[in-house]
Amino acid sequence: MKKFLEEKMLGNPSGINKFLNLKYLSSKGEEHYFSVTFDESSINPRGFVQGGMITAALDQASSMAFIGDNNGTAAPLTTDLHVLFHRSLPLGDAKITVKFIKIGRQIATMEARIFDEEDKLVSSMMHTAVNFAIPKQED
Repeated sequence: MKKFLEEKMLGNPSGINKFLNLKYLSSKGEEHYFSVTFDESSINPRGFVQGGMITAALDQASSMAFIGDNNGTAAPLTTDLHVLFHRSLPLGDAKITVKFIKIGRQIATMEARIFDEEDKLVSSMMHTAVNFAIPKQED
């Protein structure tokens, strides 16, 4: 997974991966670890990271874990996200943990959690998606 994510998905980031500065760190069993950096463009009126930005980071990390686990042959088409916010997140670096709850033939369920720099839980999300086979591209 690491090689695929670093070379194909996050090695030369674009779009949301670039905006979030999302990086794959490691995996252990069914858990996958990422880092993310929120800058001034993510700020809410209270001076913390806006909740939608946190949700986007959790959605993207869980999607990247799924795609990486499938070496780019399948992607999740999200059916629903359930997000809980436990505390505010200051701007800067944060860590994300993604755990596969169940990966079936048609439906995938993943849990993603984001932690602040003091390793305090900020937000948790359940991500359910339809497994979508990515068509092979010709070189």
